[in-house]
Amino acid sequence: MALEIDDQQLQAIRERMGEANQRAHFVIFQSTEKESGKVLRLITDIESFRAIQEQHATDSDMEIIQDIVPITDTLARWAVAENMAAQQQNDDAEVLKDLEHYTNEVLKENQQAVNPPDDGTD
Repeated sequence: MALEIDDQQLQAIRERMGEANQRAHFVIFQSTEKESGKVLRLITDIESFRAIQEQHATDSDMEIIQDIVPITDTLARWAVAENMAAQQQNDDAEVLKDLEHYTNEVLKENQQAVNPPDDGTD
């Protein structure tokens, strides 16, 4: 895994996420592609969810399946992986693998179904 965080960094990340959570809490949502029926569960903040839902209204049905996700070490690791993936210019496979892993870990932690492995067909 490309993601390496020590306990002190994790605590600082959780504190920053707690502050951000006061403005826009985290949610888990499910996106279902209208054409293929492919389902994907993702994590984001409520404001980003609304923007994503609006942008993809014609091709996907999106619904919140868990409103308010607790801020845990797992969610903090997901946030770091998500941030690293967002900063990537070349779609680093290791970073994307970390993001997929921590997304599924957050889903498991919140008793949600995990995403199937990406088979590379899109």
